[in-house]
Formats: sequence, C-alpha cells, structure tokens
Amino acid sequence: MKTKETILIAHNYSEDSFASMSYYLANHLADLGNRVVFISHKPFFNEMKTIKKQKGEIIICSWPTERRPTSIKDALWYSKLYFKYKPTIVIGHFVGANIAIGLSKLLSFNSVKTFSYYHTLMGQIALDSKGRNLKRNILIFRKSIFYKFFCDVIICPSDLAQEDLKKSYNLKKGLVVLNPMKDRFQSKSIQNENKIIISYLGRLDPSKGILELVEAFVSYRTKNKLSNLFLNIAGTGSLEGKIKKMIINEEAIKFFGGISYDKVDDYLLRSHFVIIPSKIDNLPTVGLESLMNSTPLLISNFTGLANYLQDGLDCFKFDPNLESMVSLFNKVENNFPKYNEMSENARITFLEKFEISNYCNNFSNMLFQ
Repeated sequence: MKTKETILIAHNYSEDSFASMSYYLANHLADLGNRVVFISHKPFFNEMKTIKKQKGEIIICSWPTERRPTSIKDALWYSKLYFKYKPTIVIGHFVGANIAIGLSKLLSFNSVKTFSYYHTLMGQIALDSKGRNLKRNILIFRKSIFYKFFCDVIICPSDLAQEDLKKSYNLKKGLVVLNPMKDRFQSKSIQNENKIIISYLGRLDPSKGILELVEAFVSYRTKNKLSNLFLNIAGTGSLEGKIKKMIINEEAIKFFGGISYDKVDDYLLRSHFVIIPSKIDNLPTVGLESLMNSTPLLISNFTGLANYLQDGLDCFKFDPNLESMVSLFNKVENNFPKYNEMSENARITFLEKFEISNYCNNFSNMLFQ
C-alpha cells in the first residue's frame, strides 16, 4: 500500500473522551491516504494493532508501560519505532510530546515537521501552584528550550493561548486551531421548571474561581430569599474540603463530588446553564460539552472560550469576582423567559465552531498547505 505521508500522533486513542479529537483526526488523515502511527497512552494497547483503510492505514501502539513516558526506556523504545516507520510529521499532546517530538527532530536531523499542543496556560499553572516558584521556573525554562528548538508549530486552542505563549515564552510560532468535541447530543428536556439549575463541572482548584462562585451564590440567595436559582457542583481538587464547609448549611447548593465521564452528558443535560468562573483558562472542555448538549454558558471573560461566544445569545459573560457574579445571577433570573432561544443558540454555536469534522478538515489543510 503506497501512502502519501507517515504521520505520528502521541495522545490517547479514545473515541469517548476529550482525546476523541485525535482519534478522529487519525482516522481522517488515514482516509486521505496517509499512514498514521498512533501512540496511545490511554487506553493502553499491549500489542500493536493495524487498521486498514481504503487509502491509508492506522497503526496503534502504546508506550512500553502504562506510566507517563519520561524514562530512558521510553526514549529507546521510541527510537526503534521512529526508525521503523520514519514519520515525516509528528503531533504531540501533553507529556507524550516531549519524547516523540524531541527525538524525532534529533533522529531526522531536523527534517521532521513537528506540532505540539499548548493546552494549559502558564498563568493558570501559576495560580494553582502557589509556593512552588522554583519548580515553575524550571518548567518554563525546560519548555522554552523544547518549544524554541524542537517545535515547528505550537497549536493554541484559543487566541488567549496564543497570547499566553507569546507572553510566557516570547514565541510567535503559535497557531490557533479551536479544539473540537465529539457530537453526542440526542435531545434536551429538563423536567423541573420551578428551578433554574446552574451547574459547575471541573477541577476544584484556585484558578477555576470556585470559591468566589460559592461566595457570590450564597450572597445572592441571602439577599433574594424567593430566588429560583440552584447551584450544582461536581468535581474534585485541592479546594474540595473548603467547598464542603462553605455549603454545609446551604440547601440551594448540591455537591456531587467527582463524576465519571459517562455521566457528564446527563449532568449537563439536566442543567439550564453551566457556569465557568475561571480566573484564567484556555478553552475549557466542559464549555464545549455544554454547547454540544444545548446548554448555554455563564462564562468568565478571562477564558479563551469567551471570545467565541456572544453575550446574551448563547451565553452570559461576567468577570470572576463577587460583584460581577451577583449581578450575573440577577441577569439569569430576569432573562429566563428567553432561555429556550439561548439553548438553541448554544447548539448552533457548537455546530458552527466546534464540530469535529470542521477540526479535522482545518487541521489536515494546515498540515499539507
């Protein structure tokens, strides 16, 4: 079988998670007649697997162990894989990108074209790792070397990520490609119309603005005894203990803890709005999942996703502070008659900007231009 290019992707070969973006991209590239070598961290494949397509193929394997690929053993294993398939393009996500991209550049004498993802903003890392300045500075230095000398293109999932890359690393090789989400939507119907349910789903860490959210919601409900607003919180993180203490006597707030990924859609579908109160965030996955599920957003202006939404159409925007969030809750109740329209618009926004086939077409056009 003669293929056009050999493209290596280091991510997770999963159809039912955030990583589905790479699953579908791999299949799309193979359908175009390319050979795709996919190194999957999760799920873990004990044996190499080949999927033949009409024009191309996908070769799926995993790192030597289920641990994060950071060892010399992982590097030696990758070197053998590289020489066996000699990829011309390498795409890397998270820690898997370091070995795959770094060694590919060295072993190919700089001829391989490399693409690394910029998933997490440095400002967010700084907020969530207070007191670890030395570790953070080492991370910045190491990443700056990696980005500067080993990456041809750094994929930024939002304009904010591109700006953060320039500010943190003084690099202008960032290219904005919006993250997609697999479309799992079937229908949306909320049974209890006497309540307006606002839901939070995500990490319970400082950068996420979760403490401020609870404080603002309690303040609003205290001043508005007859309010129909109710807050759901799902997630785990460093602030979980504080959150539980803050809501112990709050009947309008329900804490779910961590929920498995197969329950995410149901959680979002039972919500009128999903709130993202982040102090700084890239393109929050829960935001895409909410739009996909026809659930409009209450979203912080300090997220990259806010730039792609229209206030009053598919979302309400706010600043992640007490005064702005209290005002937001008032706006939600006063404008609830237009909810069904906002719900429909949220779904339209997803289909226009975050549908997975658009991502695959845009990414493949970028690779081969």
